[in-house]
Amino acid sequence: MKVPNLRRIVETVIPIASTQPSDYLDQLRTEVLKHIRELQSSGQIDWYSVLVHNAGQVDGRAQGDKNLVFHIRLEPSSELSIDELITRLPPHFRDPHPAILRNISGLEGELLEGADWAHAWRVVGESAEWVLCLLEAHATGLPTTQTIQFMHYITNLLGLGHQCVHTPSRRQF
Repeated sequence: MKVPNLRRIVETVIPIASTQPSDYLDQLRTEVLKHIRELQSSGQIDWYSVLVHNAGQVDGRAQGDKNLVFHIRLEPSSELSIDELITRLPPHFRDPHPAILRNISGLEGELLEGADWAHAWRVVGESAEWVLCLLEAHATGLPTTQTIQFMHYITNLLGLGHQCVHTPSRRQF
């Protein structure tokens, strides 16, 4: 995944209907994965990220809103303007609007290449890509134990093993 242009971002949300694991994963597959892949294959986006947040953490939403959302950020391809991408998004991508990405809470910007936050956002996008690839690799379902084992392959290469990573026995939001 490329380094995003932090000034060419569209921010949107999809309300999470259920945190029950099978329902949650089904929604992630049908409402996020499917449409991100369509946007990619049609050449409409160059970069994306997906995180789960309380709606109140998203710009333009009521700060006290504790409802969970898929918080999606998209960079339009160089051939599209921000406004053109907004008009092409599926209707369930709610309240799309232009955004500028800045720092990421919990990370130290001075440690990044050239102290450029775009490098951190690239990794956030790659982590979303990793999750979508994990879903695509499983025809149905995705047991927590399977997810934890796949995460081990990331922590292993970083020399973290199972020592430093919280690995719950269930999904939690």
